[in-house]
Amino acid sequence: MTIQEFPLAWRWTQSSHAVLPPDVLAGIRPLSPTEAAQVQKSSTYQHNGPADSCSTEDEADEASVRTWSRRVQPDLLARIFISWSEDLAVETSWDIFTEYWSDFCYPSSDDVAIIPVAGSWRMFYHHFEEFEFVTWT
Repeated sequence: MTIQEFPLAWRWTQSSHAVLPPDVLAGIRPLSPTEAAQVQKSSTYQHNGPADSCSTEDEADEASVRTWSRRVQPDLLARIFISWSEDLAVETSWDIFTEYWSDFCYPSSDDVAIIPVAGSWRMFYHHFEEFEFVTWT
């Protein structure tokens, strides 16, 4: 599946929302429904420590959320999965996600899991405009 065929591509390809640069679009790989289902399964977590959180409602400045995200997970080259549902997910870099996070996470409608390809952390975006970052050992 190409990025243009991905059901949520309008978020990144239509001027009514956002038009991401071609090199950024090339860095977003849609997953097949089978792959997306596997990612969704891996989004569950158990942790026994506190979570770090960031409200996007209170911190409406996109740069503040970007700074927070890059503080809690500084490896910009990390490969991640972004999952909206059992059949909708993409793979991209942490750099792309943190730069364009508001084009991936829509308030009032999205509950999104951000999962590293390798690593013991998870980030969740809740539709009530809050990110939650958790780690475990």
